[in-house]
Amino acid sequence: MKRPVYSDLFHSWALDPEITFLNHGSFGATPVAVLKKQEMIRRRTESEPVRFFIRELESMWDQARESAASFLGAGPDNLVLVKNTTMGVNTVIRSLRLGKGDEVLFHSHIYGACFNTWQRYAEERGYSIRPVKIPWPLNSEEELISTLTAAIGPATRMLFIDHITSSTGLIYPVKEITRRFKEKGIAVFIDGAHAPGMLDLNIESIGCDYYTGNAHKWICSPKGSAILWVHPSCQDAIHPLQWSHVYDRSPDWVRRFFWPGTDDYSAMLCIPEAITTMGNLLPGGWQALRKRNRDLVLAGRNMILSTLGAKAPAPDSMIGHLSTIPLCDTPLPPHGFNYVHPVQERLFREYGIEVPVFVFPKDAPRAHIRISAQAYNHISQYEYLAGAIKKILG
Repeated sequence: MKRPVYSDLFHSWALDPEITFLNHGSFGATPVAVLKKQEMIRRRTESEPVRFFIRELESMWDQARESAASFLGAGPDNLVLVKNTTMGVNTVIRSLRLGKGDEVLFHSHIYGACFNTWQRYAEERGYSIRPVKIPWPLNSEEELISTLTAAIGPATRMLFIDHITSSTGLIYPVKEITRRFKEKGIAVFIDGAHAPGMLDLNIESIGCDYYTGNAHKWICSPKGSAILWVHPSCQDAIHPLQWSHVYDRSPDWVRRFFWPGTDDYSAMLCIPEAITTMGNLLPGGWQALRKRNRDLVLAGRNMILSTLGAKAPAPDSMIGHLSTIPLCDTPLPPHGFNYVHPVQERLFREYGIEVPVFVFPKDAPRAHIRISAQAYNHISQYEYLAGAIKKILG
């Protein structure tokens, strides 16, 4: 098969040119210009650590936080910076006042780290968690909404959902879901790990109680940068995972989250640079970038579906920069976080393609491949992937 090429924007990243990288969704990839900004901040830190941490850091942290808030449609007094979405999820769950007799609903496409967190605290505090099985393939947004609302029970106190699911790559209609649950007095917590940058977000308009999302994925800031948004009515109960020097400033909710301790804060401080860098990649800014990535992932998905003779498992309207495609029935051996499916390993070892393969659902295991599209990708890479899959699956 003919080797694929990257787009003309590939030079903006430090990616290995020998690898066909179609997995931006897992950890993101930071542009060279943003990495240079991070290195400048690190050098500034080490040139005079006391000056940086004592005299400069807090104002820089506020600037980065306010930049993120403006970009994501969030009030600056309602948003703080955390290291990743998993930290944001843990922060809220640990602080929640749930106990015996209370129930939390979540969906069956939940991210594994979030499921583990809910399970841990539910066991400790005595409340119950209940998964709602989401149909797959999924026919429409309304099918999803009706499935979730039909699961509400008398003890349901909270719904935990993704804005964009990890394994299935679906954009959930969170505004409408939130409206229907809030009408029944049920709190809504949204895992928005993939949403910042991929979607034109306005967090305040969703109507949820809690929202957390990564900046390192589609905003492309360095690893260790994410946001946590909490509705003003809920802030008094939400505390950082660790207290430090800010404990005596706790009446100011935002200040609670500044300075959890000595650390490398450079990733968080690079969020404004990443927003600017990514917005300048194409004429038309972020809007043009989002359209390009979505068009590319849909074209790639359709190419692979055609090669496999398969049908799309979800409507186009629920696809952003990720798409998950069913491959084949497959056994699911005992596995942990680092489990790599044999098809994924063959794609990497034999063809130099980096793309994830997930196995779900548990009751009828099937391998699924999830493609991503970022500005550095090119349509020829999806053609190459389709040919490789066809050879592997015979």
